[in-house]
Amino acid sequence: TMTGAGSGGAGGGPSRFLGGPGGLGGVRGDLRSTPHGTTIQCGPHQYRLGLYGWRRRCLYGLVLVLLVMVILNLALTLFILRVLDVSTEGIGGLQIVRGGMIASGDVHVMDALVASRIVSRRRTPIRILAANNFSIAATDAHGRRTNTIFMNTEAMECTSNRLVIRDKAGRLLFSASREEVLVGAQHLTVTGEGGAVFSGSVQTSHVTAPISESLLLESMTRSLEVTAPQGVALESRAGNITASSLRDFTLQSTGGVIKFDTPNIFVRGLRTSTIRTTDPKEALPDVYQVCVCSSGRLFLASPGGVCAADNKFCK
Repeated sequence: TMTGAGSGGAGGGPSRFLGGPGGLGGVRGDLRSTPHGTTIQCGPHQYRLGLYGWRRRCLYGLVLVLLVMVILNLALTLFILRVLDVSTEGIGGLQIVRGGMIASGDVHVMDALVASRIVSRRRTPIRILAANNFSIAATDAHGRRTNTIFMNTEAMECTSNRLVIRDKAGRLLFSASREEVLVGAQHLTVTGEGGAVFSGSVQTSHVTAPISESLLLESMTRSLEVTAPQGVALESRAGNITASSLRDFTLQSTGGVIKFDTPNIFVRGLRTSTIRTTDPKEALPDVYQVCVCSSGRLFLASPGGVCAADNKFCK
């Protein structure tokens, strides 16, 4: 407990204090303030209060070091904010908005980019450029890749169980899978000089050539077969139809007839017989006569007979 002796405490005189529990053990002492510091006089002993000498210098040095570190940290923080162009809206060209980010200018991705949606600004195109290759992949719930698009300087590869291309209206244009390839366009045009090459069978309802171009169906080393369950029609609306063969040319109808509906039929190149007789007795048994009904039906007559038939036969 400190007690003042008159006004001596203000004039530099001693201030007495009484010790107590936890103090100086109940010893009376004087507290004096001098130009050199504050001292406590306890009996014959005198104690000096405050930091002096090397302790004070260490304290000032520590405070100075802390001040320098604070200034350096503040300057470095301001430099980083300046370089990154950090503002209240985002970092540089990145603007952080609700639900994502908006990037202004070019965005350089050093590693993988994971995003649920990438869109461009209105009326602004988006371009994706890669130095060597570029890939887009979709994963399932377990993180395994299911569909992948890979592009490099030489090729473009698409890995998927099924490839589907649709127009703006949602109509199917192209579909490819392991089982089939479907083309939903109105016309399939092949413009290559070599045409279209099929290693298997082709099933179609219409094959046509472009306007002012010819249509050629060709098998280079094997046979060409055109089959249909109901019928096969060959029609030339403004030209000829030519069929040529190196060996035999066969027209065969197993359950019907073969009809030639034309006013003129020419058969050229037939061999001429050298026999000069008209006697029916000398006619060969395997040489028949070709007869024609008024309906156009052809039939054979016996070598020595006459070309005659009834109406029922000529129907």
